[in-house]
Amino acid sequence: MYIKVDSVALLNDFNQIWMECWLEKGYGLENEDRPTDRYLIIDSEKQKVGTIEFKPYTLDPNNNINIVYPFYQIESIIDKPNSVVEIDKVAILKQFRGKNLDRLLSLFVNYSEYHDISYCVVLLERVFYKALKNVYKIPLESVSEKIYYKGDYVIPAIIYPKEIYQNKEKYDWLVASQYDDKRKLIFN
Repeated sequence: MYIKVDSVALLNDFNQIWMECWLEKGYGLENEDRPTDRYLIIDSEKQKVGTIEFKPYTLDPNNNINIVYPFYQIESIIDKPNSVVEIDKVAILKQFRGKNLDRLLSLFVNYSEYHDISYCVVLLERVFYKALKNVYKIPLESVSEKIYYKGDYVIPAIIYPKEIYQNKEKYDWLVASQYDDKRKLIFN
């Protein structure tokens, strides 16, 4: 279902996938040199098909995501900053979209549960936002109107993973967890 990126070779695979997806959509590329937890999504044939990155969140107004939208001013985020992560580099190669989104979302839920994450701040592409909200019934809320960022309009949003992992029976798209990674968060 996934592989944690913990080598240069896997980091190269990770970068190749998200960059290909970003270029396909016409997005500007960004590379930060901060510690993050990165994962490759693996399909049923063991092919690397997607990516997701979990970044440490900080209330610092100069944090890149806070420059795009001031998440640091939201009361629930201020109250529990250690229970917040930023999600970035969510990508699935065009030819593998479909069922693999279940795998990616399941990893997000399992990661959040394992690390006791209550809030995820994210900038979502508009069609993806609608799919998460209407098809997958992900508990999320937009905190602003759309904002133009790096080549497209995005919706600043907060996702509430705790509502999913405490009520897994409501989410039939969840894939059984393989989350047995007992290593600490890279960024702690």
